[in-house]
This record gives sequence, structure tokens and C-alpha cells, in this order.
Amino acid sequence: MSKVENIKKLSHLSFAVKKFLKYYPWNDCNPSQSKKLDKKISDCKVAIVSSAGLVVDDEHEPFNHNIKFGDWSYRVISKDVDSSKLKEYHTSNSFDHSGIKKNPFSALPITHLKELEKQGYIGSVSDRHISLMGSNINKKKLLKHSVPKIIDIFKNDNVDIVIFVPV
Repeated sequence: MSKVENIKKLSHLSFAVKKFLKYYPWNDCNPSQSKKLDKKISDCKVAIVSSAGLVVDDEHEPFNHNIKFGDWSYRVISKDVDSSKLKEYHTSNSFDHSGIKKNPFSALPITHLKELEKQGYIGSVSDRHISLMGSNINKKKLLKHSVPKIIDIFKNDNVDIVIFVPV
């Protein structure tokens, strides 16, 4: 694990990236409502939503970098995906992509969930997980077109807990 003092600060970013981040329309991500979990975590099915822009090579189209304000689509990733088949298409140049390219499960930690399942900390790992494109300021289309479909996937799969992995 990286020591906090070794993590790069914003000083390594270009002027253009710093300016972009300064005016980026950041959201308050506090939920407007929440639901109390009515069973033990060790009985729950868990899924992941990652904004790493991951796709399964030869199965998914890459995220479209030409859509103004960001691609609001999503990709369904199987829990049995081979990490060598995952390709990252995140558009941001405000972070180092090498870690995700080297180990895509660092941004979609399915293997970690499988280990938690094996150890009995969670009930099961969902068969399906979701990858979105981060750096997306096209929130209205994401909320209108993608989020309802993602919710339906998780409801149909009887998912109890969703872990969000922002990238």
C-alpha cells in the first residue's frame, strides 16, 4: 500500500488539468434516502459499480470519447471475467492509468469480493457488475438512460449491496 506522504499532490498536474478540475461540476453525493440493511452482510449478495471505463475486449465496444460531456452508457462485466480481457478507456488525464492497465481489478475488485465470499464475510458475489465512464458531466443522460437500467439489473439479480468504486 502507498504511504500517504508518497502520493502525488495536485502539483504534478498540468495547468490545463488544474483549471479543468477547478471548474468541474462536482456533485454532493450524499444520498437523498437510504435503506437499512435487513440482514447480515454475511448473507448479502454484493455487486460493484466502477467508473474506470472498463470494457471486455472482443465483447464490448469501447466507451465513446467523442460524445460531448461524456459517454453515459455502461458495460456489464461478468464476475468470471479474465483480467487480461479487461481494457480501460477512461478519458481523464488527471491520474496515472498505469495501475489500472496493469491490474484492472484494482478498479473493479471482483477478486477481492470472491475472497470475502470464500472467507464468509459476504454471502455471495453478484454474477454481474457495472462499468461506467468516469469524468462524465453528462449527468442528465446518465441518470435518465443508464441508471434505471443498472438498478433493474441489480434488482433482477437480487443484489443487496452495491459498492461504488470511483475512478
